[in-house]
Amino acid sequence: MKAANLFLGIGAGMVLLGILALANPFTASLAVTTFVGILFLLGGVAQAWLTFRGIDAEHRMSHGVIALLNIVVGVWLLANPLSGTASLTFVVGALFLIMGAMRLIVGLRMPRHAMRPLLWFTGLASIVIGVVIFSDFQNVATKLLGVLLGVQLLLDGLGLLVLGLSGRGPRL
Repeated sequence: MKAANLFLGIGAGMVLLGILALANPFTASLAVTTFVGILFLLGGVAQAWLTFRGIDAEHRMSHGVIALLNIVVGVWLLANPLSGTASLTFVVGALFLIMGAMRLIVGLRMPRHAMRPLLWFTGLASIVIGVVIFSDFQNVATKLLGVLLGVQLLLDGLGLLVLGLSGRGPRL
């Protein structure tokens, strides 16, 4: 199988999944929360196994605490996906606000440079998104992660489709 055909197939699948996620952002948000919960749980179990199996006795306590926290977060996200979705949305909203503020600060401290207005624009855009998330948190909390997943899948899928089409060479 040619790489171009593989890119086309995967890209088409990702576009389809992106459209489905955007069509039902609530279900996609729960899927994201479940996936993140599984990752936390697996990461915690692996960390716990390494803690008890590892030779590094000096840091065993800190590794054990981190393992326990990962397991607790993973189980909590899996047991309460709706609450977990709201919590993850809160974290995403906070990240938008913090990253936007950081970009503005960097942009303000930067000497005159062509990238300065772009930093201001992206910083302000991130802050606006963060404010929108927190201003209507009740409605946004159950949909935001699904919308972000849908947009990401759609864009990545389109990118792979372009790569696949360009890899096929010119058509005459």
